[in-house]
Formats: sequence, structure tokens, C-alpha cells
Amino acid sequence: MEHTEHSLFVQTPFFQDIVSRSLRFLRAGFPIHLLGPSGVGKTCLSLHIARQLNRPVTVIRGHHSLSNEDLLGGYLGYSKKEVVDNYIRSVYKKHQDIKPVWVNGLLIEAVQHGHTLIFDEFTRAKPETNNIFLSVLEERVLPLYGLQKEKQISVHPDFSVIFTSNPEEYAGVYKSQDALMDRLITISLGYCDMETEEQIIRDKTGIDIDSAHMIARIVSSLRAALTEKRHAPSLRASLMIAQTAKATETPIDPRDPIFQQLCIDVLWLSVYKGCGEEDQHAVQRLITMVCHQVGDESEHV
Repeated sequence: MEHTEHSLFVQTPFFQDIVSRSLRFLRAGFPIHLLGPSGVGKTCLSLHIARQLNRPVTVIRGHHSLSNEDLLGGYLGYSKKEVVDNYIRSVYKKHQDIKPVWVNGLLIEAVQHGHTLIFDEFTRAKPETNNIFLSVLEERVLPLYGLQKEKQISVHPDFSVIFTSNPEEYAGVYKSQDALMDRLITISLGYCDMETEEQIIRDKTGIDIDSAHMIARIVSSLRAALTEKRHAPSLRASLMIAQTAKATETPIDPRDPIFQQLCIDVLWLSVYKGCGEEDQHAVQRLITMVCHQVGDESEHV
């Protein structure tokens, strides 16, 4: 098992397949789009993929107020140059030259120098802001919209883009324009398999294999029981349970009431949203029941 130093990414067959497919398209010159629910590791995975291209990596986070000025840059302040001529004592000359200072945005830097750009959660930015990528991806030029003397910048041949997003039904997400989506290779991500989740839990928390298996089993069983999969508990929930149990020396025993309460506290909201059950106590009973089932199964293995 290998892992990156600064991410949750763990190389298992599940992720290796996605990485291999993504790099195939990026090296052929196509942008990719990692689409999946919150908490499946899209950002960490995109960073890992980007590093395989051995180019500088630039990350832009999508949000409602993101604008062309954020992407391209703008005039920020002024520079002042003052020249004093006192060569002749009786003559005093003073000249000031004040110019606005232009600061390049992240997109200009990435396009000019051939970075690998990660546009994280790009559908949280307004579609009209994202329109700028149509020219970048199709004509390989970056329009500057009159912000500078140049009208456009040619895209460096090594420049590539990885987009990530949540499904359209998520709150705060805009529907992306078809013209942009048609230019992307979309790779759909779901929740990782049990083997991958167990390895990530072990790698990031240091708990033993049996404990990691039980936590992964509890969370995956709850996912399977939910009707609204977009609200299913994510890998983050598994890590929260493992890290809290380890930090507080709570026995990772699915039949232990203290551990069960820990699971309820971490998992309750996502399970509540995902099962459509209005009775809050019924949700707690469901989590407790799953814990008991996992405990019974582990006893008979």
C-alpha cells in the first residue's frame, strides 16, 4: 500500500483504475471531470493525478462569488516613481510617475506556464464565470476581456485541467452549460469499496485491521440501507469515528454502548437525511441495530 504524504489518497485497485483512466485522457490533451458525492475524495484524488504529470499544480476553488477578475487578475494599487533633479542649486525639479499595478490571476499563471489546473467544485461558480474555459479548451486561447493591452493569451502546450464537482441535486450547485460539459471527459466516482475504505482508515488513524474493518462495515451497511444515496455517510464519517475512538481510548466494539453512541453522534445527520425517516429515535435505533449486526458477524468469523 502506498499513500501520498499530504492527502487521504491510498493506492488500491479501486483508485488505481481511476488514476490510470484519468491520466490516459490528460496525456492525450483532454480535460477530465471527476463527478461524485461529497466525501468520496475527489480533491485528494485530483491532486494525486495532477502530480503524476510532473508539472506545477494550481488549485482554484469554485464558489458563488468567483469572478473573471479572480481568475484573470486585476489592477491592485499603484506604483509611484519620484525623480528629483537638484543638479543646479537654484533649480529644483520634481517629477512623479504613478502607474496602476496589474497582478495576474491564478488562471493566467497556469495558462502561461503550463500548469496542471485543478478547478475544484467548479459548478459552485456561476456558469457565466466558467464560460471563459470554453475558449481555453477549444481554441487554446485565454481571452482577457479588455483588462490588459493584449486581447488574449495563447495556452501553453503543457497546460491541462482537472474539474471536480458534486451532482447537480446538491445545494449551492449550478447546472453547468452543455457546451462546457461536452468538452470534458466525465468520470463518475462513487463511494469506495470496503478494501479501500479499510486501508484508508488504517493508514490515516493507525488503528488495527479488525477495528478498521468493523468501522468500514458499519458505515457501508448504513449506506446500503439508505434510499437517498447522496446523503449517505462518507469516508470522512469513518475517519471521524476511528480518530475519536483512538484519541479517547474508546474500545472499537460495535456492541459497546459508548462506541455505539459515538457512531450515532457522527452518523446520525447523514442517515437521517438519507433514509427519509422523520422519527429521530428510529434513526438512532437503525444505527444501533447495524452496530449489533456487525458485532455479531465479527464474533462468528
